[in-house]
Amino acid sequence: MATEQQQKPKPQDAQASSNKPSFALTMLDRYSDEVRLATEHPFLNAAGRRELTREKLSEWLTQDRFYALHGYPKFVASLISALPLASPPHQTKATETLALLAYALTNIARETEFFDSLPPRFLVDLEADPSPEERDVRFKTNLGNLQGKMMRPITRAFVDLLISTGAEAGRIDGGMEEGIVLLWAMEKLYNTAWRYAASLSPNPASSRNPSDPRTSAALDELIDNWTNEEFDEFVRECEREVDKLELVEGTDQWERAEEIFKYVLYLEQRFWPDL
Repeated sequence: MATEQQQKPKPQDAQASSNKPSFALTMLDRYSDEVRLATEHPFLNAAGRRELTREKLSEWLTQDRFYALHGYPKFVASLISALPLASPPHQTKATETLALLAYALTNIARETEFFDSLPPRFLVDLEADPSPEERDVRFKTNLGNLQGKMMRPITRAFVDLLISTGAEAGRIDGGMEEGIVLLWAMEKLYNTAWRYAASLSPNPASSRNPSDPRTSAALDELIDNWTNEEFDEFVRECEREVDKLELVEGTDQWERAEEIFKYVLYLEQRFWPDL
């Protein structure tokens, strides 16, 4: 990718850069307990051990597809439209960011197609209702051909965050910082969560309450989808974009970015269905 072709910094530049605290690493360390809650949820434990029911997997897939259809594409498109591509001083950085966002947009389209391929092969349901107490009544209206009947309130909150953050980036002097941090935080926590699930994969015979064979096979594909090297590299590229922001602790930009990270943690902890 373009970032790999940049010249290596001079030793003194590298030393100066290394003295600046990394926002990404600071957040992961400062909120390590909260990160653990978001990425080691009982749902992920059951998924990794292949003890997840088809019904629970369907419930989660339905909500994740809502997020992928209603929020993520609009968010990324808003960030793309906000890029200062016509400003020469920022042209190189903006072009590199554009490449990353274009990949993110292509990848989410591929991901929704991947979701659509699951029902005929594994009999999962992409129109699974959440429990009555978790339904968002604002989404009881007809959604046309979009799959899924109702959003959980936590899914709606995630979609609202994506759309509002993207819209803010598009305002005059709105800035890209919060949007880039939001993209990285979501993808980093997602990747970490499924890596945790992958680390728990047992022999089928060791499961006390094994998933049925089709559900186990679906989980195999889902876990591989979010732990493969291509996705790992995408997450690393998102982190490099955050580092390029050169956020300085104590500034308004850092504080707003930190609030975004904390809110993503809150949402991620609650996005996984209770067992």
